[in-house]
Amino acid sequence: MYKVLVVDDSAFMRQLIKSFLESTGKFVVTVAQTPLIALDKVRKFKFDVITIDYEMPYMNGVELIKKIKEITDTKILMVSAYTRPGAYTTFEALSAGAFDYILKPSSDEEIEEFKYELIKKLTAVCEEFKVDDASKTKEDTTAIEGKILLEESIIERARLAKVIGIGISTGGPPVLEKMFKSLKKDFPIPILVVQHMPPNFTKPFADRLASITSKCIKEASDREEIKSGCIYIAKGGYHLAVEEINGKLCTRVLDLEKIKSHKPSADILFSSIAEVCEKASIGIIMTGMGYDGSDGILEMRKKGALTIAQDEKSCVVFGMPKAAIEKGAIELILSPDQIVELLNRV
Repeated sequence: MYKVLVVDDSAFMRQLIKSFLESTGKFVVTVAQTPLIALDKVRKFKFDVITIDYEMPYMNGVELIKKIKEITDTKILMVSAYTRPGAYTTFEALSAGAFDYILKPSSDEEIEEFKYELIKKLTAVCEEFKVDDASKTKEDTTAIEGKILLEESIIERARLAKVIGIGISTGGPPVLEKMFKSLKKDFPIPILVVQHMPPNFTKPFADRLASITSKCIKEASDREEIKSGCIYIAKGGYHLAVEEINGKLCTRVLDLEKIKSHKPSADILFSSIAEVCEKASIGIIMTGMGYDGSDGILEMRKKGALTIAQDEKSCVVFGMPKAAIEKGAIELILSPDQIVELLNRV
């Protein structure tokens, strides 16, 4: 049984989340209607995960996250509003230490989707952190081996890349923020990113990354020429692909069906890169639930591309990298710092 603390000043939301989680038989739920009560409970009891609303009396959700992180490293899920202002607040929460967010239902029709996402996210993160010490030791060894593999032949292959594709989900925004801040100023290879996010969130996310990194980072638009050194974020609610148009690599923003329940899907991006760029490309699959991207990055490896998975130890949820590794799609398993080390040697 996993122990959850639900912090929300709305009695309806507290009861809704509590009933959904307890119905699974996996969770024991404690509630707190104010941040001050929540802090008192965090000091007295140990929780596996905490859900936090933003708008509350005495202090907002981001301020509460910072205070909780001074006390404990318990995983925190932000309950966010499905709005542009809600998006900016969510990224502040993720930067403050939340592992992920969930969109608050705005209608009766959205409640079932909220229930599904809530249970999925909390189950995944709780199970992820029940890893025994032996597994962690094994992962440490894998990371060391990965660093040894950064020999000159790997660097030379990376230098041939026309484009880099990244597929990432749960826990992704803070990782991408840190990676892009650490990339050298004149990094030449364009990067296309599928970060699982709803439509109202991807433009604010791209704007935030651009403001804190001083790099060319933007939400991708359709039929845009892919330029050296720029980073393109897939638009929420659409797939992102690469296509050669009049001899130039261009972005395609496609309104197609969901792939593996995702739109945008990393599989679409990776598959298009495999077809257009073949071995002159790099595919990177990172932290996230599920198995999106595993088929597409396998296509990339079959075409000779350099394929990389984030290591288990540094992932919030190891699902997406694990699925790709198990399919034989991955050549290198690296931490985010090691990925940046490789790219900065290009």
